[in-house]
Amino acid sequence: MLDALHRRLDAVGIRTPTGRDALLGGVVAALTVSFLLVIERVALTDLGILVEGAPDSLRFSTAGRVAAITIVVAQAMALTLRRRAPLLALALVVVGQVALVPVLPALVSFQAPATLVAAYSVGAYAPRRTALWAAGASAGVQVLLGFVLGGPVPITSAGGTPVAVQVWGGLASALLTYVASALVGAYVGTRRELFAQLQGRVAQAERERDMLAAQAVLEERGRMARELHDVAAHHLSGIVVQAAAAERLVDRDPERAKESMRWIRTQGRETLDNLRLVVGILRSSSQTGPGEPGEEAPAAPQPTLDDAVELFDLARSAGAEVRDVRLGEPFDLSPAAQLTVYRVLQEALTNARRHAPGRAIEVVTDYQQAALAVTVTNRLPVGAIGSGGRAGPSGAAPGTPDAPTGPGHGLIGMTERATLVGGTLDVGPVPGDGWRVRLTVPRPADAVPPTIPERSATSADEPRSAVGQEAP
Repeated sequence: MLDALHRRLDAVGIRTPTGRDALLGGVVAALTVSFLLVIERVALTDLGILVEGAPDSLRFSTAGRVAAITIVVAQAMALTLRRRAPLLALALVVVGQVALVPVLPALVSFQAPATLVAAYSVGAYAPRRTALWAAGASAGVQVLLGFVLGGPVPITSAGGTPVAVQVWGGLASALLTYVASALVGAYVGTRRELFAQLQGRVAQAERERDMLAAQAVLEERGRMARELHDVAAHHLSGIVVQAAAAERLVDRDPERAKESMRWIRTQGRETLDNLRLVVGILRSSSQTGPGEPGEEAPAAPQPTLDDAVELFDLARSAGAEVRDVRLGEPFDLSPAAQLTVYRVLQEALTNARRHAPGRAIEVVTDYQQAALAVTVTNRLPVGAIGSGGRAGPSGAAPGTPDAPTGPGHGLIGMTERATLVGGTLDVGPVPGDGWRVRLTVPRPADAVPPTIPERSATSADEPRSAVGQEAP
């Protein structure tokens, strides 16, 4: 209801709290003048029959009527300050109430409605303890000054009411008026503050929810960037190597060149399929493609440790010599840890083929008592050996065109993946002419040996002849 009233006031141009309080003061002034005139008429018609000395003791003089109307109007307009300065507004209203005593007839007592509104405003907008003290003090000041200015009121000519009774009765009535109004205002103000706090909490919760959603989006984008890097770098680097080999063999050995081109075509299709799966996650589930609304995209299975063999086979088919060594008793890892091991293996093999093509690669998977350690070691090119055997972060020898100047996205992605599963990643040169990537993933507390048949503790595959490599 208040919202509807505020909208109507806004429509007529009254938009500020002060303007609305001024309008309230005008309404209270009009009602107070009306009540005052009604009281005068009732006193002259009905009450005057019951009271001796009437109508002289109840009749308003012309000057007194004008003064009373002026005072109650000014008293009501003081309510304009009820929000900005509630205590000042209450003080002005009490002054107006005291000023009414001398101008009213002897037997007429009038409590202006502005006093109720002012006391309510003090309770609603001033501190609670201050509001109660101010309401009580206002009641006392009004009663005491009223008796000082007007004196005791005789009811009949036969005998007067004791002054103490009149004072205590008037004080009780004034306290009831001011304190009750202040308590009502305090109740309303407390509810308003609680509602504002509730709204603030709801707004804070919405902001936190939006922040969490934005953070989740950023994390998902980072994950997608790593996935795209892993897929694209893994396959495209092999395609580039095979394309260079096919270019050298096209004239001397057309059959091997054709074999390289077929491999490139197969890898190109697989790359496109993988990219479609990754990019499909970014699309809305309500539309998976043109002309297919309402269908949900099938979730692509995440790679596991069992899929690592495909990485080795792919590297061998691209001409690399890969030796796979398994140590220890295998145990189960979480899907996130298995995905991390797979992606680190993929990145390490890709970097080894890219920066040291044709060199032997050794992958050691060691199931230790407290962790799984996966080590990928490859020999560096001859140029790197001559420069001291040191290589860049991705496995490239210093001084070569492919050597990066700082950690690339692949190394950063591998480090982030290892950290997410509580593992560590060590990358750097080894004594001699090698480069090593070592991933350590902690063993889960509830890990049990897998039920599938184990592979041999150590398996070394015979090196194949590299497709697309020239015989020495």
